[in-house]
Amino acid sequence: MGISHRKKLLLVEFQDYTCELCRKKFDFSKLQIHRIRRGCSYKEHRSLMVICGKCHKELHQEEIF
Repeated sequence: MGISHRKKLLLVEFQDYTCELCRKKFDFSKLQIHRIRRGCSYKEHRSLMVICGKCHKELHQEEIF
């Protein structure tokens, strides 16, 4: 199960619509929620990051190599 729209909105607003990796501001639709540790729940706020699509893609590419 993914993250609810309401919870994503709260997290994105808390981060001021800013990607936590590249520190750039984005529209809500361009930001994603990334789980820092595999297997963790979206209920664990400390294990979530707000990041842009580009950074999210780069993170997952690094996991492959």
